[in-house]
Amino acid sequence: MTCSSLVFGQGQGESNALDLRTRKAIQVFIKDGMEIAIEYEKNGDLQKAKNMYEQIQRLDNRISGVDAKIEFLDQQLVAANQQVHMLDTSKGWISIGKVYKGRKFRVLTAGTYTMTLRQEPNAMGFEHGDVKKNGMHPEFPLGALIGAYYTDKKPGKPFLIGKEDTLVPEKNGILYVKVNVPPAIACEGVINIGTSGWFNLPLNSAPGTTPK
Repeated sequence: MTCSSLVFGQGQGESNALDLRTRKAIQVFIKDGMEIAIEYEKNGDLQKAKNMYEQIQRLDNRISGVDAKIEFLDQQLVAANQQVHMLDTSKGWISIGKVYKGRKFRVLTAGTYTMTLRQEPNAMGFEHGDVKKNGMHPEFPLGALIGAYYTDKKPGKPFLIGKEDTLVPEKNGILYVKVNVPPAIACEGVINIGTSGWFNLPLNSAPGTTPK
């Protein structure tokens, strides 16, 4: 046996030993992580519980039930922190709360309102106006609820919300909403806008429920 063969064999053995230590360390982390995740969930800290399960999944995606647990906690987070906001449809854009980068929240609406023409139409139709001010977005349905995030001290691109939607902002910001109508239409009435999940939270807090 040559010197190089001896060195190779020694190196291979050390590598195998390190691999074994790594697997054992991962197993210990997973065991402790599962216990920590369960305790977080019992304490009502659903986001930290979800984070821990996600770390476990990254280390070993073969563990049964972890995928389902992450999905369950995600739904619990989105359903928590329920708030109701009143939208006076006679006004333009109004802010209803803070949003957070990469964090999911849900919007549900209820109620109806009326629309009245401010002027008689002609064959030219109505001008859409500037949607970022008091106008209408031509690609969205007339009268639908639309939103825009105010980030970095400037308004973002308007988007359709409609009757309900689940949203994940790309940046921290403020959500503004209005009904999608042109300047020639006056609206009257109030829409109830329900939000839940990562929306308008106190500082350093997360959506979640405290167990009884």
